[in-house]
Amino acid sequence: MDASSPFSYVFPSFRGPDVRRTFLSHLLVEFDRKGINTFNDNGIKRGETIDAALIRAIRESRICIIIISRNYASSSWTLNELVEIMECKRTSGKIVMTVFYEVDPSHVRKQSGEFGEAYRKTCENKTEQVKQRWGQALTNVANILGEHSHNWYSEAAMVSKIATDVSNELNFTPSRDFDHLVGIEAHIEKMKSLLCLESEETRVVGIWGPVGIGKTIISRAVYNLISGYFQRSVFMESVKTSYTSGGSDIYSLKLRFQEKFLSEILDHKGMEITHLRTAEDRLRSLKVLVVLDGVDKLEQLNAVARRPQCFGKGTRIIVTTENRRLLEAHKIQHIYEVKFPSREEALEIFCQSAFEQKFPPKGYEDLALEVTELTSHLPLGLCVLGNALCEKSVSEWMDELPRIKTTLNGDIEQVLRVGYNGLDDKDKAIFLYIACLFQGKTVDSVMELLANSGLDIKYGLKVLVERALISILSDEIIFMHNFLRQMGREIVRRHSTFLIAARDIYHVIADNTGTEIVCLASEKALSGMHHQFLRFYRNLMDKGSKLEKLWDGIKFVVFLRLSLYVISMFCLLKFGFLSIMSMSPPAFANIRFGISRRLVSAFP
Repeated sequence: MDASSPFSYVFPSFRGPDVRRTFLSHLLVEFDRKGINTFNDNGIKRGETIDAALIRAIRESRICIIIISRNYASSSWTLNELVEIMECKRTSGKIVMTVFYEVDPSHVRKQSGEFGEAYRKTCENKTEQVKQRWGQALTNVANILGEHSHNWYSEAAMVSKIATDVSNELNFTPSRDFDHLVGIEAHIEKMKSLLCLESEETRVVGIWGPVGIGKTIISRAVYNLISGYFQRSVFMESVKTSYTSGGSDIYSLKLRFQEKFLSEILDHKGMEITHLRTAEDRLRSLKVLVVLDGVDKLEQLNAVARRPQCFGKGTRIIVTTENRRLLEAHKIQHIYEVKFPSREEALEIFCQSAFEQKFPPKGYEDLALEVTELTSHLPLGLCVLGNALCEKSVSEWMDELPRIKTTLNGDIEQVLRVGYNGLDDKDKAIFLYIACLFQGKTVDSVMELLANSGLDIKYGLKVLVERALISILSDEIIFMHNFLRQMGREIVRRHSTFLIAARDIYHVIADNTGTEIVCLASEKALSGMHHQFLRFYRNLMDKGSKLEKLWDGIKFVVFLRLSLYVISMFCLLKFGFLSIMSMSPPAFANIRFGISRRLVSAFP
């Protein structure tokens, strides 16, 4: 790229007579082969001071590569160029890469040997201020880790390695991929505050929140923004998936995962290691940025970051997870909890997916608001439903709404199911109870109603909170996101004898005979079930109907036992519909209840 070009990717600083026809010519050919643009100074007249066009080229270039040779310091031009480059590095974070070509870095640092002799000749008749600037710039550049020609048997191999490193750095150029995302600036600012990049300490930051809230996008945006400030960086995607495919036992899984980690961060394909201290040994002196996305087990963290303090100064490790307890167990003190977007932000997220603009077009305003509220502002749901409704007419939206209200989108369920699958059986049971019966109920009432269930309710609720599957509000009310509730109900429908459509249950009880009602609780109906809840809502009962008689028989908590199967009826509420939930976890197998004759008398 010539001097008149407004922007160049790489600015090379070198002493022409030493390298222009040899090393530099080979490097530029390799740069060109990899599609890397470089600044060409052929049109600039050299003198004591560097040209304004050259200063502009240095400042606008993404990377400066300084090729220091024996006679590099024999020119005041190159020394002034070096001063400008190092000032850009100091003030704006310019990426500076070094190549020591046929010269010892210590001679550059101390201005000694043949290099020092050339430097002292250049310093003749110069002011102390100029000499001080040059000397400091040489010392600073010699302290930058770079390639040393004496360490290479093949110059061609060294050239290839340098070109690859430059290409990788250019790939980390801050992108604008996430600029359009609603609220991303606020997330990035909060993360930058937690990361405290100006500190030289090694720091681990967790990003915690429910599935679909945007943890991966936030970590990726932060990674793209700051990775250029680290010597090495890696973004490990979907750790929970890649970790499980590495071996048959825990140690083998850790070993294979660390191999994958080191292969990526050190750009060494096919790396093989024999022990778990390798990462600490190899990265001890390097300032690295590591993102572990989608961690769901503590052992995954321990596989690569058991002792983060063993990494180089200034290292940052970002961990995304749905399990807050995992972060606390690893003693991670800096945790960013991702909150749901506001109503306005949620609408904008949805509109970007549905209409590719910030606001709904005329005629879609009410529909867009309704769908936005149905998602309870979960970004995943907003984007998936927005894409599903994109390019559809208002009438088509109207046709889609009933299904959106009653059926969970398959793409959304597939993502949300991961969190549920990670629970043990007892916690799964508690999750399903809340999804079907206890949304909006207090913690105390749920603990009381499930006291005899054989489940550790207090601990189970804590697990669900830590895994962002429920929230407990300030007034001790349990809240579960609408999509998670839909998923829970779908799970029960598919795997249990379950009636949850309240109006259907009402008609079954109100319209059929007493004998058929009892069949709901017969051995056939209860086959495989050990615990069943019925919830009645009084305002739907017709005066004199069997349903009213049934209500009279269960004004108090009533229990009915038929053969080895159990039906318990409670949660007698004043308004709404009737709903039934049945499940069959082993924990319920030994539950026994008394028999109430008053219930049977409701069906003469």
